[in-house]
Amino acid sequence: MSVENAVHQKKFINFNIFHLIASSLMDRISTSFFLVTKLSYHFLCLIFLIILSGCGATDAYSNVPQKAVVLSSNYYSDLYAWNHTGGLKQTRLGRGINVGNYLEAPYEGNWTGGRLLVEEDFKRIAKAGFKNVRIPIRWSAHAEKSSPYTINAAFMNRVKDVVNWANNAGLKAIINVHHYTELIRASERNKAHHISRLNVIWQQINQHFPLSEYSRADVVFELLNEPNGSIHYNDWNHIVENLLTVIWGDMTKQLSDSKQQRIVMVGTADWNIPEMLTKLVLPSYANKNNTIITIHNYKPFHFTHQGAKWVRDSRKWIGTTWLGTENDQVPLIKMFDNIARWNAKPERNFEIFLGEFGVYSRYVDPLQQKAWTAFIAREAEKRNISWAYWEYSSSFGAYDNNTQKWRPQLIEALIPKQ
Repeated sequence: MSVENAVHQKKFINFNIFHLIASSLMDRISTSFFLVTKLSYHFLCLIFLIILSGCGATDAYSNVPQKAVVLSSNYYSDLYAWNHTGGLKQTRLGRGINVGNYLEAPYEGNWTGGRLLVEEDFKRIAKAGFKNVRIPIRWSAHAEKSSPYTINAAFMNRVKDVVNWANNAGLKAIINVHHYTELIRASERNKAHHISRLNVIWQQINQHFPLSEYSRADVVFELLNEPNGSIHYNDWNHIVENLLTVIWGDMTKQLSDSKQQRIVMVGTADWNIPEMLTKLVLPSYANKNNTIITIHNYKPFHFTHQGAKWVRDSRKWIGTTWLGTENDQVPLIKMFDNIARWNAKPERNFEIFLGEFGVYSRYVDPLQQKAWTAFIAREAEKRNISWAYWEYSSSFGAYDNNTQKWRPQLIEALIPKQ
C-alpha cells in the first residue's frame, strides 16, 4: 500500500462520562423549567448514546443500511482453473499476497503492534494455496544517508531470513524498494542525490541475492513501489534504464543466456496506475523473458478506502457500496481490457502482475468486500494476470492474527473452494 497508518486501536468512551456531563449541565438550568429540562436531559443522553454507539463500534459497517450484492456466484468459483497449480500453469507468479506493514514500516513492528514476521507465516500462506509473496521493504530507513549508502548488515540478514522462509515454503518472493519517501518528496535540488542512492541500494541488494543462491524462479526484484511525487514519468523511464544496468550489467553478454538474468518487475509512474502504461518506455533489452510489468488497483477508491485514517476526507465515504451491478463492473472491465490491449503488441507480451488490490476492512460490508475482491481476482485470472492481494494480516488483511484464522470473506474470494 502507498501509505499505511499503524494506529488501529479505537478509544472507547464510557457512557457514564456523558451521564455526568449531562447532569452537570442540568444542575445549572433553573428549576423553574424543571419539566422542560427533564425532557432535555433525556434527549441529551439519547444523543450521547448514539454518539457512543458510533465511536465504539468494532464493525462500523453494521450501522449502515446494507444493500444486497448481485455479483454472479461464478466469481466465487475457480472459473479459469487456477486452483490446481495456483495459477503457475498460466503465469510465472500465480496467486499471491503482500506481507505488508512489516518490513516497509520505519522499523519492523512499528505498524503491527510489535508483531514480527515468523517462519510460520509463510508456511500458512503456502498451505492456503498462495504461490507468491510480495515483500515490501523500506531499505531507505536502514541505509546510510550519505555515500557509500551502506545497508545495515543486521537488516540485510533479516530480509534474507524472510526471503529464505518464503522460498523454503515453496513461495516465490518479490522483494522491492518500498516507501522511499525521501526520493518521492525530493526537491529538484536533492532528487539526483536520492536517485544515486537508489542505484547503490540496488547494487547491494543484487550482491546479497546472487543468482547462484537465489534462483530467478524464486526471487524477483521490483525496482520501486508506486513512483510518484517528484518522479515524473520521464524521470521514471531513465531510472528504470539505470537500474536495469545495475542489476543486469553487460546487456549483450547477459542476453545470450536469459538464465543468467534476474527477472525484474517494473511498475508505472503515478502510483503504478494502469493508465500510465502508455507512458512507460523500456529499453529494447527488457523483454518478456526478463521483465514483468506490475500495476496496482484500488478502484473505486471511495469504496476501497472508505474511512481509511490516512486518506483525507475518507470518513465521508463510509457507506459507499460495491454490489457487482453492471455499472459497478463496467469501468473495471474496461481497465482490464485496456491493460490487455496495451500488452498485446508483438514486442510486449509481458507477464502482467497485479501487485496490489484490496479493501480497507473496518467500515466495509464483508459481503461487498468479498464481491469486489473476487471480481478483481477472477477478471485478472481471465486475462492471465498474476496477482498479490494487499495484504496478509493488517487493516486490509486476509488473515486475522487475533483469531489465528483466515477471514472467510477474503480467503474464499481469493482462493475459491471449487
